[in-house]
Amino acid sequence: MPTLNAEDHLVRTLSSLVPGVVEGLIREVIIVDGGSDDSTLEIADSTGCKVIRTDAARGLQLWQGCRAARSDWIMIMHSDSQLGDGWMDQVQVHINSHATQAGYFHLKFDDPSWLASLWAELLAARARWLAMPSGDHGLLLSRALYDCVGGYKDQAAFEDVALAMALGRARLRPMAASLTTNARRFKARGWAVGLLTKGARFMLYLLGVPPKPPMVKRPA
Repeated sequence: MPTLNAEDHLVRTLSSLVPGVVEGLIREVIIVDGGSDDSTLEIADSTGCKVIRTDAARGLQLWQGCRAARSDWIMIMHSDSQLGDGWMDQVQVHINSHATQAGYFHLKFDDPSWLASLWAELLAARARWLAMPSGDHGLLLSRALYDCVGGYKDQAAFEDVALAMALGRARLRPMAASLTTNARRFKARGWAVGLLTKGARFMLYLLGVPPKPPMVKRPA
């Protein structure tokens, strides 16, 4: 789980994982922090998470976290996302029956606006028709499969797309459980602007234009 100044939502995200920890489905929670200057690290330490410190680059953070994972299965999710009801059953089904595939969740946003619903539907369509689920969908896959396709790349953006492309359609499947993502970062820049900007950057990436690093406000 990559983090950067995630204190506002990290407790809720970790709370949604507690049942999995209690049942032994989750053996470790790894936080890869990109230099938080709020209480993110204190929250992670107090809840028993393993903490890795690195630069604020999501591709690098995900690569570091997956490299440090010691289990046969890896579940990747963002720090502002909460798993919905029934997620443990869906994860167990996937582990038992779909070892050669990566599973992703049904994405929702905690925003009732029609623009939020449109964005979620567009991302769902991208996952369904292009076999490219976004990082907000979360991802569950075996260590063997992760290693087989080369894992995450340390790139400026679209590391989720790069991994999905490496997996390919045959090795991706949707899971029935939902994952609800905080909409604050989308609302901050405006849903309409975000849709257009992200869509344009996505198309350029598919055309081979290298992604530019996102503007990250680093701690002083």
